Amino acid sequence: MHRWRVRRWVAGGMLSSAVLVAFGVWAVLTTPSTVVVTAADPDAALAAGFAFDVTGLRCGVSSIGPEDMAQKAAGQFCLLDLEVTNNSGEPKLFDSGAQRVRDTNGVAYAVADQAAEFLDDDGSSLFTEVAPGETVSGVLPFDVPSDVRLREATLTGPGSTPGVRVLLPEPR
Repeated sequence: MHRWRVRRWVAGGMLSSAVLVAFGVWAVLTTPSTVVVTAADPDAALAAGFAFDVTGLRCGVSSIGPEDMAQKAAGQFCLLDLEVTNNSGEPKLFDSGAQRVRDTNGVAYAVADQAAEFLDDDGSSLFTEVAPGETVSGVLPFDVPSDVRLREATLTGPGSTPGVRVLLPEPR
């Protein structure tokens, strides 16, 4: 009797695994591919009603914030100066956490959220809702290895909208 119970559990586990694998294959095959447009001119970089203009890049920053609470970079902080214009007819939230930079090897790096909070203290408006027609500017910090050279940024609008790739200037 015990042997049949074990066999049922094994068979059930194998059936569950097969169902999960089939679902994973279905999900991969039916998910539309991400559309990313490469902008030849950063002024023409548009994504879901937002227009982006990268105004500068500074790398080699070792910490951000007040001395007693500073966020130290694991490698170095690269600070991306950015202007965002809302070209839509409604207020939209710019999701700073969804933005990425890529190095010359294609490795992506996310915004260093805790360091970004210190940069927000100086009144950066990248972390608020952007009114229609309004242009806001601010700085996004990325913690990257010290020997990395950044090549491009993928900038996105709200939600899961496609983004644009913008070539980055040489760091100052």
